[in-house]
Order: sequence, then structure tokens, then C-alpha cells
Amino acid sequence: MISATPAFRHNIDLLQSNTMQTTAKTSSLTALTTLIILGIVWGTGYSIARFAMLNGVSPLGYSFWQSVGPAIILVCIAAYRGKLPNLAKSSLTYYLVCGLTGIIIPNTTMYFAAPHLPAGILAMVVNTVPIVAYPLALAARMETFDWQRMTGIAMAILALMFIILPDSSLPSSNMTPWVLLALITPVSFAVCSIYIARFQPANTDSITLSVGMLSVSSALLLPLIIGTHSFYMFHLPLTMPDGVVILEIMLSSLGYMLFFKLIRIAGPVYYSLVDTIVVLTGLFWGHMIFGEKLNQWTTIAVYLILFALLLVTRQQRKAALINEQANAR
Repeated sequence: MISATPAFRHNIDLLQSNTMQTTAKTSSLTALTTLIILGIVWGTGYSIARFAMLNGVSPLGYSFWQSVGPAIILVCIAAYRGKLPNLAKSSLTYYLVCGLTGIIIPNTTMYFAAPHLPAGILAMVVNTVPIVAYPLALAARMETFDWQRMTGIAMAILALMFIILPDSSLPSSNMTPWVLLALITPVSFAVCSIYIARFQPANTDSITLSVGMLSVSSALLLPLIIGTHSFYMFHLPLTMPDGVVILEIMLSSLGYMLFFKLIRIAGPVYYSLVDTIVVLTGLFWGHMIFGEKLNQWTTIAVYLILFALLLVTRQQRKAALINEQANAR
């Protein structure tokens, strides 16, 4: 997900299991509207990233602005709410690991792949984070075995085979290595999710952790982009690529705020459905902006990925619903 930028979307995914708390519900219409807008905002990021990369913005430069821009906005919000990150050594280590595995590695990898892959395909591949995270959680003994979720994982693997193996699946066979490279993104996000679940500092919430991760990742990226001459400088007057970068910063920040609102008014049951909307939005904008079209192989892959996401996240929705019902008593 980009979501936010695609990557920010998944950074928030990683935080949900340990930082979400459900309060009183408002109307289902408000929750549904927020869910749809959030999915559209995050799903739009895949096409925006591809457009930026194709128009002269370097992957590292874009990654930096998509870290520092929302970081500045969220720092202001956190300061207003009195929830700035803890600067203790243990907390800084936590932010460092999360910043590397949850922002720098997955974001940069995805942005390098963005100009070489259709935006819709990229959205599908990156959006497999819940599917990748489950077997890792099993290995870490943080989840119990479930045949339904394993079936979802098998379907996702099959979907990737439909994308990679047939010669006529992708527009060019040269795209196959980029699909494989893009898989680093969901794997890195999944690794980060396991780390967060194990080592999240006590008495912290989503916005505080987000500020810490984004701030550390921005600090780490700055010398890297300067050393590689990858810094993207804005122009006066603003050019189209400048506007696209700024637009995604705004969408990323809006995505965070919508996420916090959705969790507050509807809880994790609704939120777990956002993955499907993100994939569909990524496919839609890929078609509208770049004229991307699905063939028989990628169409099958889309259905398999969507069904796999529903299967893998179903247990999460069920558990969250039980918790909500128990809290309501």
C-alpha cells in the first residue's frame, strides 16, 4: 500500500494488532464512507508513485519526501495531543528497526519497481502483507494454525504463479524480475509486523509510533540521498512532478487521519476490509491513468488475491468482532 503512499498504508497495517482500541460506534454509514475513502486514498498511491518515477523523480528522493512530509504533519498533531515519541534508547532502537523494515526497505524497493510494473500489478503484489505475515507469525509462535488461512496463502502463491510464469501474463517478460523485487516489500512489512508485535513499547499509541518510525526513517534517508545525489529538489514555479509529490504527501497524511478516525468509530472489523478496496483502487487508477488492462492470467490472479485476503483476514475480523461484543456487555 502507498497508499497514504502505498508503503504508509502498510506501515499502519503493522501497527494495528497492538495499538487499536475500539470505542463507541457511530452510524454504520459514517464508518462505511470512511472505509471507502481510506481505501481509495491508499490505493491511489500506486499510480502516483509510478507517475512520479516515470517523470524524473528518483526512488530514493521520492521515498524521502514520503517520509519527511507526513512526519512533519504528524509531529504537529502529536505535539498538539501531547503524544510525542519517547526518546529513550530502547525506544530509539525500536524506531530504528521499524523505520528500516517498515519504511525504508519496503518503500524504496517498491519505488524502484514502480516504473517497471503496471500500477495494478504492483498494488496486488504489495498488498499481500497480511498473507505473508501469517506464516511468519506461525513460525514465531504468535498465531495458531488454521486451514482456512493456509488455503488463502496457497491461493496467493498460485496467483503470483499466474502473474510470473505465463509468457503472456505481463506486458513484457522483462517485468518478471521486477515482480520478484517488489515481493521484498510485503516481506519486509511482514517482518516489521512481527517485530512490532513482540517489542512494541508499553503505553504508546498508533500516532506516537508512526511519528517515531517516520522521523527516524527520514533521518536515515537524508544522508543516503545526499550521498547518492538522489535528493529531489522542488522547482519554482512548481512542475507537474513537484505537484504529484506534494499531492502524495497530502494523501499520505490524510490517510493517517482517516485511519485513526476509522479505528475510533468502527474498530478493526471494518478496517480489515480495506485491503480489498486498495487493490481494486490500484487496478482502477492503473487503467484510467496508464491504460493498463488485465488479461486472462492477471484477471485470475486478481480474484485469487482478493479471495486470499478475505480468507487470511477472516479470523482477524472474527476475533475483533468477539472482542467488541464482549466490551459492549
